[in-house]
Amino acid sequence: MYKVAIIDDEVIIIRGLSKNIDWHGNGFELVGSASDGEEGLKLIAEQRPQLIITDIRMPFVDGFELTEQVVKAYPETKIVMLTSYDDFEFAKRALQLKVFDYLLKPVDSDKLLETAKRAMKELEYESVMRQKVVEGMPLLKQRFLEKLVDGKLSLLEISSGSDFLGINLAASHYAVILLKADDYSYPEYQNRFGKEVLKYCVLNVAEETLASLGNGLVFNSFEDEVVLILCAESGQMEAEQQAYEIAEKIRGNVEKYLKTTVTAGIGFAYGPASEIAFSYQGARSALEFRHILGTNRVLTVADTGDAPHKEAVELNDLEKELALKVKLGLEREALVILSSMEQSIIESQSVSLSRMRLIGVEVTVWLYKELEGQAKQLDDFYAVYTKQQQMQTVYEIFASIRQLVIQLIAIVNDQRDHQVKRFIHRAVAYMELHYDQEGLSLQDVSNIVHISPTYLSIIFKKEKNINFSDFLYQLRMNKAMELLRMSDLKSYEVAEKVGYRNPQYFSVCFKKFTGISPSEFKQVKS
Repeated sequence: MYKVAIIDDEVIIIRGLSKNIDWHGNGFELVGSASDGEEGLKLIAEQRPQLIITDIRMPFVDGFELTEQVVKAYPETKIVMLTSYDDFEFAKRALQLKVFDYLLKPVDSDKLLETAKRAMKELEYESVMRQKVVEGMPLLKQRFLEKLVDGKLSLLEISSGSDFLGINLAASHYAVILLKADDYSYPEYQNRFGKEVLKYCVLNVAEETLASLGNGLVFNSFEDEVVLILCAESGQMEAEQQAYEIAEKIRGNVEKYLKTTVTAGIGFAYGPASEIAFSYQGARSALEFRHILGTNRVLTVADTGDAPHKEAVELNDLEKELALKVKLGLEREALVILSSMEQSIIESQSVSLSRMRLIGVEVTVWLYKELEGQAKQLDDFYAVYTKQQQMQTVYEIFASIRQLVIQLIAIVNDQRDHQVKRFIHRAVAYMELHYDQEGLSLQDVSNIVHISPTYLSIIFKKEKNINFSDFLYQLRMNKAMELLRMSDLKSYEVAEKVGYRNPQYFSVCFKKFTGISPSEFKQVKS
């Protein structure tokens, strides 16, 4: 039964509508009536009727005021307005308030009943649709977030969509963390745990970790990845540092509680929510880099040598992937993609030579654009374009693109090697100036160099053939030996000058390094 309430300042109208209509026989329960809007609001609050029949002109609170309050408090309630005046302005305002219908007095009982039934049908339909929306909300949120990280939403769409879905995206900076389990490819692990179950468990760990360390969103992507969008109320560098700490904590928790490992990739932090896609692309670049640096690590886009950029790209997926592999210096993967593109064109047997030349130009233009700095070292684009326009087969055109890709990747990797040397040079220079700082850590130095601690640790070991902590230890001991040899400083004074506040611990470290204590060393040098 649907509850109906009648509100009118004319008693005869209330009596007539109550007695002349078989409400009960038509599925309604008349729960009460009121002679003015003020009483009507009390009745509505007590009975919560699904249908309200109200006069417009009433004392204290008129029908329009009553409707405004009901629509605000009980938006699902249907309202039918009655009036003795055929006034267009009345009808216009009634429509603005989104009342269900507007009827003139004297009201025909059959017409009112038919209107009431239509109102309840609409209420039922809206109820079904609301239920479908509720049931489909997880899927709607998933689709919204997928479009968000893929850069397919405008600021207006992001604002309206997040409001509708109840997603809080208010922040000053956003950074994307991608998590990928390292065990997906192992059959024995799939048999024991299951790929989707593992992904779900990683997502739960990410949600719990994020809840304790920051604000944001976590969801499963269409790839084999879990996506975390950090919403930070801080500057860019602080947001990126927070993202690193969260990713490292997730990595540790997965290893501890799930007995498996994940690799995390982090993009640069960006300002407007519409630029989350740039951070996502950066995180993907960082994650791709795990083929070089290994798994069970936290990698940042800065580790790849990429720089923040905001250029929108409208190319198909294979071309996007090709550009990404080239920028990361992954030759084998890039050539596989080229072969796939070439094979698909050959198999289609429907691409004309002119169209094939256009595709060649399109891919070449994109490579020159995305790797502008590296492409300066090659032939100018016009020369490459001229050669491609003279080619007669798919094989020739792709051979020229393949050669271009190999050249660009060689330059990328050469530049990365030089960049690695610059990173190490800056790190060592900083350590040589601040070795006296107690507790000097890999994190401290990586912040100065602007790469992740993980990446700094890897390239430090590779370039110096010694790990970071051992290098710092040797640096301090050599400085201590120099001070003990060249000055009259006491052992505890030397300890402080090389970063040790505990003289006893310094003595232990020094003896381990030299084989004798600091005091014995001073005697020997004397």
